[in-house]
Amino acid sequence: MSTVTIVIQNAPYQSNNKAWHALRFAGAALIEDMDVRVHLLDDGVEVGRRNQQPPEAMVNLEILLSELIEYGLEVRACGMALDGCAIDEASMIEGIERGSMKALAVWVKDSDQVMVF
Repeated sequence: MSTVTIVIQNAPYQSNNKAWHALRFAGAALIEDMDVRVHLLDDGVEVGRRNQQPPEAMVNLEILLSELIEYGLEVRACGMALDGCAIDEASMIEGIERGSMKALAVWVKDSDQVMVF
């Protein structure tokens, strides 16, 4: 089985839609029976926040990410980024673990592909 690690560095609901595209790819990879891991880094930790209020006509990434976690997506959020964005773990979507660069390095080492959004 192929393993992909996706790093999301962009905040949700930006004009470039990078966070949304990353989660769309994660879902597609899960459907293709790949092991998929997402590491939220920098402003990307906002993707994992509960009680998101998406702009009109945009997909609610909290709902999408929660569904992907139910289907086996493994998600970690960088601890330093969480601290920098003043997000405590209780504010994160259930199933997201606090991560680190060391943990990300292990994922990258064990992955067949790494994608950054």
